[in-house]
Amino acid sequence: MEGNPVLKKVLNFQSEKDWKAILSLNEDSNNFDALKLLWAWPSESNLVFLKYILLSHKMAGITSLGCGCGLLEWIIQTYTGLSVIGVEINEQWWKSKYSITPFIPLKYAEKEAFACTSENYALLFCYFNNGNAFREYVRLYSGRMIIIIGPSEGAGRHSDPSPFNPDFGCENWHLGPNQEIKETNDFIAVYFKR
Repeated sequence: MEGNPVLKKVLNFQSEKDWKAILSLNEDSNNFDALKLLWAWPSESNLVFLKYILLSHKMAGITSLGCGCGLLEWIIQTYTGLSVIGVEINEQWWKSKYSITPFIPLKYAEKEAFACTSENYALLFCYFNNGNAFREYVRLYSGRMIIIIGPSEGAGRHSDPSPFNPDFGCENWHLGPNQEIKETNDFIAVYFKR
């Protein structure tokens, strides 16, 4: 990752808190070096959408499960001003010399020991790929909003849960607003507890 020219620019813009400049680094959504940092690069209108949904439902922030390096979470936090908590499983990896330094502080937890955040935080899953872990997190979650970011059917990419056909393991959740990320066949889908 050290030789990644996009990472160098991201780090420079992050130090200036310039989220707009970071978004501009992958405007066409096909920059391979950018995709190494973040699978789904939002547009400014996607951030407006997320902020509106979170604030109109009185969410205090987001807990992002499987957040990776936390670049998306940093962008959301910087844009919205809301608290964003990043959770990862493999502490050894994220503290090793092989990984980049995360953009936000990470919390580490095994799913069995995961204490879900307060009910006024939305859960975020971006390109998550473990249906069993997803259902366990949902079971432990006492809140009322889940945000899933991932590819639509036929996009040639995969996530589990998928934005429009997630298996929650229960019938308590219904689809609310959703929005495509640019014209990428990636979507932000918001679910509410019934």
